[in-house]
This record gives sequence, C-alpha cells and structure tokens, in this order.
Amino acid sequence: MSKYSQDVVKMLYDNQPEYISGQMIAEQLQISRTAVKKIIDQLKAEGCVIHSVNHRGHQLEQLADTWYPGIVEQIVDAQGFFDDVYVYDTIDSTQLAAKQKMVGHQNAMLVLSNEQTKGRGRFNRFWDSAKGKGLWMSAVFRPKVPFSLITTFNLFMALAIRESIQPFSNDKVEIKWPNDIYIGSKKVCGFLTEMSANSDGIEAVICGIGINMNQHADEFPEEIAHRATSIFEHADQKVDRYAFLDTLLKNMKKRYIQFLTVPFESIRDEYRTHSNIWHRTLKFTENDEQFSGQAIDIDKDGFLLVVDEAGTNHRLMSADIDL
Repeated sequence: MSKYSQDVVKMLYDNQPEYISGQMIAEQLQISRTAVKKIIDQLKAEGCVIHSVNHRGHQLEQLADTWYPGIVEQIVDAQGFFDDVYVYDTIDSTQLAAKQKMVGHQNAMLVLSNEQTKGRGRFNRFWDSAKGKGLWMSAVFRPKVPFSLITTFNLFMALAIRESIQPFSNDKVEIKWPNDIYIGSKKVCGFLTEMSANSDGIEAVICGIGINMNQHADEFPEEIAHRATSIFEHADQKVDRYAFLDTLLKNMKKRYIQFLTVPFESIRDEYRTHSNIWHRTLKFTENDEQFSGQAIDIDKDGFLLVVDEAGTNHRLMSADIDL
C-alpha cells in the first residue's frame, strides 16, 4: 500500500456519497494527479468500489474487505470509549497482542486484524479466522469492580454482540450461555474473556471476539462446516464490516456501562429471553465432569442452574455445553 493510500481512502470515505475531484485530493495531499490516479487504481484493485467520472472525480460506493486504520480509528474515536486502537493485516492472535500491549499501560484499547493465524477460543480450541471474512478483535477494559462481579461480564457482552448481529440477520440470533452466539442451530460467534489481576484487584478484562461475517457455507473448514455459520448466510446481502463494527462498538459501550452501574438481575429476563438452552436435554462439561440435564434458570450472579437426569442440582460458573 502506497504512503498516501490511507489518506485517500479516508477522504473518499468522509465525502461519500459525494464525488471528490482528483485535483482536490492532489492539492490536500500535495501530490500529483498522476499519483492520485495510481492510488485510486490500487484501491480498486484491493476491492474498493469507486466510481470515477471525468470532470466530477471519484465516489466511494463500497470499501474493500480489509480494515483501513484511519477509518477504524475514526469509528472508534466517535464512541469516546477506547483510548488506543491497533489495526493489523495479519497477526497470530489479537488476544495475545492485546496482552502484550497492556504491559506498562493502563489504557482501554482495541486490537483488530484482517486475519489471525493462531486464533483461539475457549478451552484453547482453534478458531478459524479467514482473511477478510470476519471480525477478529480483542478489547481491553479497565473496570474498577470487585472480583465477584466478573462472572456477569460475559453475559452483558453476549447481549451486546447478539443485538449487534440481529439487525444484519433475517433469522433469529440467540445466546448459548456463556460465550457463544448462534443463528439457528449453528455458531456465528464465540468470545473469550480473560482477566488480569493482582492482590489489589482487577487490572483489566480482555475480551477476544470472533464473528463470522461474510463466509459462504462452503468456505468453512470441513471439520467445523456442520456447526458454523456466518451472518451472510442469513442476510440478503454482504455485511458492511464498517457499519457492523460501528454497531458493535455502540452496543458494547452501552452494555459495559450497564455492567458497571446496574446488577445483572436488571437484565436477567432479557438474557433469558434471548438464550437458546431452555426446555431441552443437553450435555454439560465442567472441570472434567460430564452429565446430561436441563438448564432451568440463571441466578442473580450469572451462574447457570441445571438439574441433571438423576435429579441433582448443579450451579455452573462456566461450562461447555453440547446442543
């Protein structure tokens, strides 16, 4: 990518749906019109849909399937929520990068990548993070709350993610307690929450999120194709990644403020309504113990209440559930 590509694409983005002349771009960046044309051609080759018309200029219709740092930073800054933003083309893991960036800093931050080569979910399971097909990110929060409240953090974030996906999907989006989002019988999103703490309390909560946005069904690896889906598979058109990111960040901010200010009890009924685990026999695994049973409720602390087939009651903090 040329030195000025980020500047040009941001100018096009900020001026849409209007045309902006090559002369104006050249003057603002103090480069030649020939250089502008080369950059426009490069952006088109990357996948940006740009209409170029003589005597009118250039109009951006659609961005490429990549994260342009300048535009991402603008969307993030508009929320006034995260202090630092890091955008990568390819990375091993946004979660690992977030942990590294935290060292010596106290800021809330967002790490975003077009691709992960070693993405991981809960229980260290591999997460397929195909380039340009999804949203692969980690968010670092700095809550000043007691340890006892952390069990409900996932539940607030699950609602934020669910309500962000729903407007883009024609089908119902639901939560599988505690960390998965489903459309129908297949998983569209998983997220992993880790905590950094010392003897004085919680230093940070790192939330890694993987959302399948624009995969076709036949693009998933064979081993997960039967249980994975994307938003695109339930939509009328391709998902605009920037519109989705904006929606997600707004909802995460709203739910995070709720997490800090109101008890889980105040949103418990809402969470139950959007959950897909009720009225069915499921297999639960917690601490190497497996049993079948039915989830009957979520208590005020976010623990799942389950009755197994023998009639024994269980109170689960974080279990693996087979639907």
